[in-house]
Amino acid sequence: MMSSFSFLFLLLIVALYAGTVKLAALLYKRARLSWRDAIIFSLILLLVLGAGMLFNRLSGDVIPDVVAVAASVVIQVGIGAWYLAARARTLDGKPVGSKGAAMLSLIAYGLLVPLVMVWAVMHSAMMH
Repeated sequence: MMSSFSFLFLLLIVALYAGTVKLAALLYKRARLSWRDAIIFSLILLLVLGAGMLFNRLSGDVIPDVVAVAASVVIQVGIGAWYLAARARTLDGKPVGSKGAAMLSLIAYGLLVPLVMVWAVMHSAMMH
């Protein structure tokens, strides 16, 4: 039962983030991004950031939380600049390029911050 719940939770995270990336594309100069590319980007981030969190936990949490959050922003923007540069398109069909894709990733990150904060407060309240 727990493993199916964990799998559904991971699917929910990917879907939520893919939707956030699509919204960020819309907010960023009305850029277009396919659902396929938004989902692949979300999966890449889940794998990379999840592996980083796992290695940090396994090493005894040697990286402070503040540094980990800053690193996750840099990693997300870097992966976004790499992956989304040729896939996100302007209204006239041209790729947004690395700078535009990095900005799109940063907007998506900013959209998620309030959701993560609400989740953290709710999770903390349920644990007490």
